[in-house]
Amino acid sequence: MDVLSEVLRIVRFSGAIHFCAEFSHPWSILSSPPEMLTARLFPGAEAITPFHVATGGKCRLSWGSVDPIPFEAGDVVVFARGSQHVLASADGLEPTPIKDIYRPEADRVTVLNHGGGGEVSRFICGFLHSDQRFGPLIEAMPALTCIRVREGSVWLEAYTDTGAYAAPVKLPDPSHWWQAAIDHLARETARSGPGNRAVLGRLSELLFMEVLRWQLTYISDGHAGWLSGLNDPHVGRALAHMHADPARAWTVDLLAQEVGTSRSALAKRFVDLIGESPIQYLAGWRMQLARRLLRESNAGLADLAARVGYESEAAFSRAFRRAVGVPPATWRDANALVPKQSEE
Repeated sequence: MDVLSEVLRIVRFSGAIHFCAEFSHPWSILSSPPEMLTARLFPGAEAITPFHVATGGKCRLSWGSVDPIPFEAGDVVVFARGSQHVLASADGLEPTPIKDIYRPEADRVTVLNHGGGGEVSRFICGFLHSDQRFGPLIEAMPALTCIRVREGSVWLEAYTDTGAYAAPVKLPDPSHWWQAAIDHLARETARSGPGNRAVLGRLSELLFMEVLRWQLTYISDGHAGWLSGLNDPHVGRALAHMHADPARAWTVDLLAQEVGTSRSALAKRFVDLIGESPIQYLAGWRMQLARRLLRESNAGLADLAARVGYESEAAFSRAFRRAVGVPPATWRDANALVPKQSEE
């Protein structure tokens, strides 16, 4: 079972480019705080992950208590949880809040010009959004991931809000396809035409998925979190079993038998890496599945309850209300993407 693919199938991330920037020295821009990002960029989304692609020039990037790092042409940065940050042509400049110079426009990519007229830096700024926030994945990612291409190689850097998350990693594969994708993104952003916004969105999603795979492969080991859990020989197999058959009446004993370890060892390792027990995790994943089914199908509540592992509609409704705050029928009425079936 490819757990990451299954999670991304249910908790869908959609990409968008919202502006291109041409900033001339001196300049300094402060991003919107995480709680404001959703309202500004995509009302209704539960998760917003902004990213920037530097296409020309260079600047300094700072966030949290991390010392400013260089951000240069060809570099890409991804803020998993939308940490507020500053981009500036030099350290020590007073930042201008982005909300003061940019108003999102739904139907086009805005071209944003700002600064004092000196050396120019250029950026493509976009975001990934999801209508379902899957906490274990989002919280497991570094606060910032920076991808740099240097001398034909891709380097991966990762940071928390206070310092380095992992040492820089030189990826074994050459940079050709990554660089080609970034170049394509830049060309599509610079022109309009049929399907332009769709292409930009899909390219953004592709690049984000690759960053996730790199994190899973190269920098998750040694850190607690869902991505590390996928790599663990016992926790990873337990996750695979639960995702492959979420409706099964799993217990920790049964999972331990399936993955070939003791109940106590699995329970401890699971909590150490994932931050909750296997059964708590399973209950949360069932709610993710239930919300997707409520949103996209006309299945009756009794049928839906059985498909996500509950013996009765009443038990499912109680669990859903505890997790989401409203009964499933009420949530469906507000969020369904398909019309109700006729009662006739």
